[in-house]
Amino acid sequence: MSNQSTAVYRTQGGRKMELKQGEGRLYLHTEEDMEAGEIIYEELGNELLIIKHTYTHDGFQGQGVGKKLLNGMVEKARTEGKKIRPICEFAKAVMEKNEIYHDVLEK
Repeated sequence: MSNQSTAVYRTQGGRKMELKQGEGRLYLHTEEDMEAGEIIYEELGNELLIIKHTYTHDGFQGQGVGKKLLNGMVEKARTEGKKIRPICEFAKAVMEKNEIYHDVLEK
């Protein structure tokens, strides 16, 4: 399932980005052919996604890239009936703070 497009977003500045699925990662790719950020994960069996790292590339910080990536992972988990174990500090903090993610957050 390499380089498959899963959703289209706009940054707060209006840039169009596509959420794409790569091998062990989700990433946002801009219409200017730039990568805005990525979330690295590992699948553990058929039940768990481990978020290892979230990264926003230079020039895209503060535009909601990390949250869009996290939302993509949450949608993936819901669709596949899996839970998420966030090792990444950003993902862990956002998921624990917001109840909308608690249905997929590993207990």
